[in-house]
Amino acid sequence: MDLLSLLFAFVYNVICSSQQSLRARYLKGLETLPAVSVVVSLGTVIGLLLLLLLLMEASPLPSVVVIAFDATKDRSVKELKATIDGVRKKGGILFPGDRLVFLGVLDKVPHPMGYQVKACPDTFAGASIRVMEEEVIKKVDTYVNMLVRSAGVCEAERVCVEVTITAGTPAKQVVLQEVAACSAAWLVLDRHLRRDLRFYLTQVASKIALIHDNLSVEVERDHTKNISDVTEHKSFYSSSRYVPVLNYQGHGNRRQLVVSSSSSSGDSFNKESKWETDSNISSDLGSSGSHYVSETEHRAENQIMQRQFSDIFRQKSLEEPILCSICGIRTDLNVKDSMRFNLSEIQLATDNFSDANVLGEGGYGHVYKGKLHSGQFIAAKVHKEESQQGFSEFQSEIQVLNFARHKNIVMLLGFCCKENLNILVYEYICNKSLHWHLFDKTADTLQWNQRHDIAMGIGRGLRFLHEECRGSPIIHRDMRPNNVLLTHDFVPMVGDFGLARWKTVDPVQTRLLGTLGYLAPEYVESGIISVRTDVYAFGVILLQLISGRRVIDARQQEGQQSIREWAEPLIEKLALHKLIDPRLGESYDTYELYQMAKAAYLCVRRNPEMRPSAGQVLSLLQGEHDRMQHLRDTIIPDYISG
Repeated sequence: MDLLSLLFAFVYNVICSSQQSLRARYLKGLETLPAVSVVVSLGTVIGLLLLLLLLMEASPLPSVVVIAFDATKDRSVKELKATIDGVRKKGGILFPGDRLVFLGVLDKVPHPMGYQVKACPDTFAGASIRVMEEEVIKKVDTYVNMLVRSAGVCEAERVCVEVTITAGTPAKQVVLQEVAACSAAWLVLDRHLRRDLRFYLTQVASKIALIHDNLSVEVERDHTKNISDVTEHKSFYSSSRYVPVLNYQGHGNRRQLVVSSSSSSGDSFNKESKWETDSNISSDLGSSGSHYVSETEHRAENQIMQRQFSDIFRQKSLEEPILCSICGIRTDLNVKDSMRFNLSEIQLATDNFSDANVLGEGGYGHVYKGKLHSGQFIAAKVHKEESQQGFSEFQSEIQVLNFARHKNIVMLLGFCCKENLNILVYEYICNKSLHWHLFDKTADTLQWNQRHDIAMGIGRGLRFLHEECRGSPIIHRDMRPNNVLLTHDFVPMVGDFGLARWKTVDPVQTRLLGTLGYLAPEYVESGIISVRTDVYAFGVILLQLISGRRVIDARQQEGQQSIREWAEPLIEKLALHKLIDPRLGESYDTYELYQMAKAAYLCVRRNPEMRPSAGQVLSLLQGEHDRMQHLRDTIIPDYISG
């Protein structure tokens, strides 16, 4: 563009100089403006203009390139990077100064009950505007974070990257409208949209390319087409944001991480161009295997994340629970600074993370027992730097537990975020886990009254998470005996909320998280998450409390290795004496056993819609259902007959 500006200025000066020279000579009477002089001047100007046009042809003006994809399908950072690299290296599509728009189309959005509905608020069975808005904003945040590194590569070539997510149906009409709205020079179709390629070739004016299964790019049409104006569909909901750029600047071997955000003039200021820090940046950057990040760069990024950590919890996040379903007001997820621990406090409490204080280890890292200066016993959960849980789960656990305050839920005392350590500080629960008490050979046998009380306590905690937690239900997603801690009074405390999510978050997952044997069938088969997923796992725990069996017992014959497959026929036949833990002998309450077996049977139904809620399970365990049935059978007939 600098060269073109100079040429424009040069042509303008030539014209002005020619006019002034001829006018001066004419006024002095030296010439009478012969036609030949005029022709020569005009010839010079025309020649320069032709040269200018040729240069403009060789150096195209900035344009918009749209990569359209199905946003209902999950993608990895590696796949997105490969897509951008394919477009960049294809040639003839992306030029310096262009704007690369990732257009994600949501023709379906998750319903709070755990199934997909059409993104069409005009129909009875369609999603509401509020649900569409929430899903769109969440997807924008996700893809912006995933594209941060690729945006840095594009920035070096003077190409800015923008994410646009639009909810509406049909998907091809959404793409058509968005491409027309931004006057895109190119439309690059993701492989999942190729089924409508013929439609795009006839209805879209832009040049068209297609991404194949191997992520290579093939040009389908290298010229534009005259198309009539596209009518805007009013039921679409769209949100856009520019992808921030991580620039590494500095001298010599020392680099400084600078966070910047692309912006441009014109209509782009109507977009959401302001970058709001999102916790997923840290984990998503680390998941891109094709980039080598030096230790210095990693340390610089980590320092930036530390400075931004306190701001993360003050932002309006989509995961904030909705307080009012009518006006959409959300509950603030601010985490008080008083919850922040100094690393030195935790080091002192745990004897500098001594091996002697290790309580447990998992994919997240280690848990250490400690004692604060005040005398408070703690359990410090130290996340590994390369933990699969990552920074987003660390943030999620803090936010969820900040709201989950209940006598049957482990209390979060605070957190520490220092250098490459992310630490959660819990109250210390003194009597190990339910898993240890059920299956460890050195543990005393849990008596029936203890088992029944534990079941009731877990039910109360789960009911609180699903039905009583302020704002929105919380789905634990990893209910199992290992995550139920006990006091010496055998009061159960539900813990480990690293996988927990607000119910408003996307209920469809492509990566299985949790523990096999406790995962509901709809989650294993379709990735659907709902409160009924937790209820299923609770049902398995109830079966274990009754029988004392592990969730999978390879010693049993085929068809009876799974505790659910083994227990269901026995409950259906009411052969509960075969179900009870033989270590209990005859020391159990028959009525309570019947109620617990009935509740467990209903919880592990394959159809999630047929499972009771956590509150209903608790009522079954308390026998309230039978008492109400008895009242209905006795009082109502008497009232009618009277």
